[in-house]
This record gives sequence, C-alpha cells and structure tokens, in this order.
Amino acid sequence: MLQPVEANLVRLAVVTRRTKALVILNSENFHYRVVDCSRKHFCKVYVSKNCPPYCPVIVAAKDFVSGRREPKAEVSVLD
Repeated sequence: MLQPVEANLVRLAVVTRRTKALVILNSENFHYRVVDCSRKHFCKVYVSKNCPPYCPVIVAAKDFVSGRREPKAEVSVLD
C-alpha cells in the first residue's frame, strides 16, 4: 500500500556555531533538501551549487533523525 510522501518528511532547524539552516529530511531514505542556510552563498560558489553530505548541518540532521549518535549541533523539529 502506498504511503503519503509527507508522512516521512521531517522539518528541522539546525544551529551550529557558524551556521543556521532549515532542512527537510526524509526519515526513510535520508534524502534531504536545504530550504535556507546562512552559508548558502559560500556553498554555491565553492561546492557545486548544493549542500554536500559531509556538511555539519546535514550530518547533525541525519544523526538526529536516525538516532545513531548525539548530534553536534542544536537540532529542533519544526511543525
């Protein structure tokens, strides 16, 4: 049976020492989309127009959703 796509999406606000970002993460397959980030101009210029998977914001969001370890950033769920 098909499940609605919205059921797997988690909306997160991630704050690190230098970066603040809003991320939508699929909790099933961990695909992500960054809605807004304070360092987006840096990443667009130096890292091929997308947030890399090793970005501290993305790593913290995946850690928070998967529960595999404590995120190194402050992560909160948005409604």
